[in-house]
Amino acid sequence: MFWVRLIISLVEFALSISLSVMVVYCSYKGFVRLNTAFDAEAEIRKGNVAVAILMASLMYGAALIMRESIYPVTSIVTVGFMGGSGHGFLALAAYAFGHLVLGFLLSVGCVQIALRFFTMLSDDLDEDEEIGRANIAVAILMGAVILVVSLFMQQGVSSLTKSL
Repeated sequence: MFWVRLIISLVEFALSISLSVMVVYCSYKGFVRLNTAFDAEAEIRKGNVAVAILMASLMYGAALIMRESIYPVTSIVTVGFMGGSGHGFLALAAYAFGHLVLGFLLSVGCVQIALRFFTMLSDDLDEDEEIGRANIAVAILMGAVILVVSLFMQQGVSSLTKSL
């Protein structure tokens, strides 16, 4: 029993590390590709703090949501190692992979969509242009929008992945 718990813990640890790297990388690359108002990587190299604040908020928000997808996967891994599911190893691996893909798409995609939706709703301010001009106040506002949306999405993603 000790060895099974140890293996499950090591799998969860490895999963957490790999997911954190994937969320950070895809959030970063997704923002760079989806944002056409300015070159985010060039702005960061120039020291544009506003872009850095926005990108950090995107990564943190996506991580908050993705964290909720790990718990059902660890349950699947536990059931697989304990042998109590009646399903084969490949079926459980497919379930775990499906949970991770769903959580990942929701975490990165929903944050990006919410950010774009908010910018569409605020007609009087061109957030992309302001952030491109290093307006830190706008970046903090947008970062707060991202974090608030992520906090709400976190519970929804948790409920969805647990129900599957």
